[in-house]
Amino acid sequence: MEIGSYYNLILLGGAAFALLMSMYLIFYPHNLFANRILGVLVFTWAFTCVSYAVASNDFYITYPHFFGVSSIFTFLFFPLIYLYIRSYLYKNARHVRKGLVHYLPALAYLIVLSPFFAKSAAEKSEMIVNGFPQWVKTIFNIFNILVILQGVFYSVLSLRLLHHFQYFRKSKLSKVQYSSVRWLYFLVMTNVLLWIIGASGTFLMIIGINLPFDPFKLFYMGLTVLTIILSLFTIVRPQLFAMEEDIIKHIHPLKAENQVISPGEQKKLDHKQLLDYFSEEKPYLRNDLKMKDLVEETGLSNKRITDVLSTEFNKSFFDLVNEYRSEEAIRLIKGGFHKQHTLPHLGEEAGFNSKTTFNRIFKKHTGRTPSEFIQSNQL
Repeated sequence: MEIGSYYNLILLGGAAFALLMSMYLIFYPHNLFANRILGVLVFTWAFTCVSYAVASNDFYITYPHFFGVSSIFTFLFFPLIYLYIRSYLYKNARHVRKGLVHYLPALAYLIVLSPFFAKSAAEKSEMIVNGFPQWVKTIFNIFNILVILQGVFYSVLSLRLLHHFQYFRKSKLSKVQYSSVRWLYFLVMTNVLLWIIGASGTFLMIIGINLPFDPFKLFYMGLTVLTIILSLFTIVRPQLFAMEEDIIKHIHPLKAENQVISPGEQKKLDHKQLLDYFSEEKPYLRNDLKMKDLVEETGLSNKRITDVLSTEFNKSFFDLVNEYRSEEAIRLIKGGFHKQHTLPHLGEEAGFNSKTTFNRIFKKHTGRTPSEFIQSNQL
């Protein structure tokens, strides 16, 4: 048996393993949403690995309708990773409707290439033998580049989502919860590494440069190894996939395993969490900040945040945000920022979205406009 055949045999074995694992995750008795997302992701890996292992002109001439189908699944890799992380961490993300927009690139691929997919088997076989029309080559190249850009976009989104857990780590997560966070980082970073390999191979293919080795072989072998690691994790640590905890909900450790935090204690913890979050993350510097962002980034529900704002802060969401922005503007003024920049620019740096809003809110908070504040304090 040739080396290439051994390689293909490993891919097919890994794909079979991945297929079994995907069925386990999708149809696990508890029917957990994040498990199903991960199961679909592993299924796409299995399908693309099989497609690469059997890919050859002879295969596609015999079964021409399979040509180009695996590319549909590559458009799902990174969106599914992001949706898996999001649905694992946030209960309010566990709805199919909320993820539909992420499948649009795969749908666009199907629609744009529908004239090719609709051709007869004989027409496709002739293209495979004699060469594809330029329009087909161009579309394939464009979509290959889109897959690469998609990898960048969703990797940034996933890492940004996990970045907030750097803050939550200070709150003594349980060992299982900490393992979950580390697992999610590993999943994203491994896929980033595979993305680099796949993107390099795609660019070299598009510009017509041949390497002494096939980078896609390394990519698909890496995907197979990742699938095997996933399988081992599933066997050794089934709770990592079966628990689907609300990690953020548990960031404040209970006094004892069997002790429940009272509503009053929980409210104080939520209050401290919001204070620390505003102090360390400074979300108010974003002039488009919404309540929805706080819900997503802290893991607290809209109801809990609203309750804490009214009872602990005695302020509305916008009053609290504008107070922080006004304090930031005062800090910038006292630091001499206004001497090198205009006041509207200072307002933007503090999170205000317009000069009028800056003047109105600042005066409401301090009793003076920014200009009057500077003059009265001789700054």
